[in-house]
Amino acid sequence: MRLPAGTRDWLPEELAAKRALEASLREVFTRFGYREAATPGFERFDVIEAGLGEALGEESFRFTDRRGTTMALRPEMTTPIARLVSTRLRGAPMPLRLCYVAPVYRYEEPQEGRMREFTQAGVELIGNGSVEADVEIMLSALEALDAAGLPDARIDVNHVAIVDAVLREVGLEPREVRIVKGLLGRRNLVALRAFCAAHGAPGVQVIPELALMRGGEEVLERLLQYVPHPRVDGGIARLRAILARAASLSMEHRIAIDFALLRDFEYYTGLVFEAYVPELGFSLLGGGRYDGLLENFGFETPAVGWTVGVERLLIALERRGGIPEAPDGSVQFLVACDDRTARALRERGARVLRALDDCGEQALLAEARLRGIPHVVVAGLCIGVADGTRRPIEEVLGAPAGDGRS
Repeated sequence: MRLPAGTRDWLPEELAAKRALEASLREVFTRFGYREAATPGFERFDVIEAGLGEALGEESFRFTDRRGTTMALRPEMTTPIARLVSTRLRGAPMPLRLCYVAPVYRYEEPQEGRMREFTQAGVELIGNGSVEADVEIMLSALEALDAAGLPDARIDVNHVAIVDAVLREVGLEPREVRIVKGLLGRRNLVALRAFCAAHGAPGVQVIPELALMRGGEEVLERLLQYVPHPRVDGGIARLRAILARAASLSMEHRIAIDFALLRDFEYYTGLVFEAYVPELGFSLLGGGRYDGLLENFGFETPAVGWTVGVERLLIALERRGGIPEAPDGSVQFLVACDDRTARALRERGARVLRALDDCGEQALLAEARLRGIPHVVVAGLCIGVADGTRRPIEEVLGAPAGDGRS
């Protein structure tokens, strides 16, 4: 039997590693003061479309309920969180710090790192539009990558207002702006140069340069040669603040400005960023500021956040041989037909398999060897499978919980 395209099974060992990674992310979220929220696995399609726009709304799995309402499996988590805050939490003290680890569903062509069902983890800081909020979000992203076992992951940052200001300055019409931003996001230098050659407006040749500008503070100075300072002051100030705070933590080498970075989602209004590692040809993590999104649901307030694909983190870790070590879930005791003893061991925190057949000691030992279980309990004795040592079960039950001898 074949699975639906873009989905996968998780075997126990694989799922344990995934859960361990998710736990490390949740720990970072908690340390930053974020509280976990959950939303339904499906929403009304008009909610999804209000958040993502028509183009990305088309990537959602849709269905109609018995009342004729069009529903959609959530294709990402930011829009449902925006809907949740706008309808249930608008009276809560601001800013809100919310986090999540949840499955999402997106109808796209499956390939490595791009599945139709995958897990998003992330944080949203809602109700504050300051540069301090942007900095907090960036630092939480870096710490999450560190906790995941990728301390060398690098983040590229940009500011939507800077690119918009440059494209307005050279005289592009709104339709042309959309075309050029699409080419910039794909770093299609050939098409960008062809567009500029055909356009012929003064200053338009700066557009291909944007696709090549990447670095630190010097990139901002270079940009100001092409566009008047007042047009981009706000965006440049925010990027400078992020660079300065990263430098204060000796993280400046992990952040680079990239004016060609333009994320797919329509709701981004300011800071945008993505994280990468050398082993992968696609981003691990992405986010930014989306000050207009909650207004679509009737609540005007600024917001910024990021999401990470848990499966993408696992791919990167697997290529490095660094899959997170899952907690030991192996069974410690195989107990003969004795419910009382099995329960007593479990109450002490032991992992116990109770034999389902009334068999003798040798059969129990054979099954324990097959399953890799170190102890067999039969007829009031705890038998070491490897060395044959025997102890009264009362002695084992009297040992401290988690004692390696048991």
